[in-house]
Amino acid sequence: MIIPGLFPQISDAAIPRLPHLERVLAQGHVDVAHQGQMLEDWPDAAGDISLATRMAREAGLLDEAPHWLCADPIHLQVEGDALLLLERYGFSVREEESTALVETLNQHFAEDGLKFFALSPDVWLVGLNEPPRISTTHPLTRVGRNIDGYLPRGEDERRWRARFNEVQMLLHQHPVNQMREARRERIISGVWFWDTPAAIHNAKVIDTLRGPSAYGDVEAWRAAALQLDRDVIGPLLEGLRRGDYGAFTLVAVEGRCAATLTMSRWHLWRLWRRPRPLAQTRGVPGLEHA
Repeated sequence: MIIPGLFPQISDAAIPRLPHLERVLAQGHVDVAHQGQMLEDWPDAAGDISLATRMAREAGLLDEAPHWLCADPIHLQVEGDALLLLERYGFSVREEESTALVETLNQHFAEDGLKFFALSPDVWLVGLNEPPRISTTHPLTRVGRNIDGYLPRGEDERRWRARFNEVQMLLHQHPVNQMREARRERIISGVWFWDTPAAIHNAKVIDTLRGPSAYGDVEAWRAAALQLDRDVIGPLLEGLRRGDYGAFTLVAVEGRCAATLTMSRWHLWRLWRRPRPLAQTRGVPGLEHA
């Protein structure tokens, strides 16, 4: 079971006591790995297919284009000379808005051989006739941070940075954004072009902590963590006690660090190991060092 944001980017004092998870951390085997591992990179990405290509395949779109990139709708917040990135956790997109914006992008970029597709209102892909020849940045690593220095890099970086700016100008006065501004909602400033190798795994993913951790949303993370502890970790421990299975493994990615937590029936006998607050887990960096 993979849980992005289990060790969150929020202050230690804001993390509530999580009795079931703390028991796993105290009695089980904990292996704290390297920091900054994204969900899409766990385990080490294997194979020659990218995340965008896999998403296109799963959506039945592979015949539409030979190459693919993720093209997430974003909001860019101006602070002084900086542009701060907010992705879909920071705003919502209506289906009719998504349809209208994607239609505009497709009309404008048709001659460039770009085809935009909305898999859902806030998850977009772009199909390409030629390989992009760029390296990109995962949007969750830049949320609330300056995008300067993190636009596409590589052989075709000038073309893709120009497209990034072109999309901003195209959407700035779009009727969708005019209506969003009138409702005091964040406008859709542009799209974030990115991709990553597609990791191969069959684990269950629980992503309720992911956005709150990346954005430092304390209240949302606390609520999601308490629910996870009660509705997921608690029943896992109970199933272990009953003998339904011999062990379970939780994988923490993103947030402060990556870690693997394994709890077996044998570990249940480690009663001398007392639970400690989540932030005091050995090997987990404090927020100021994360």
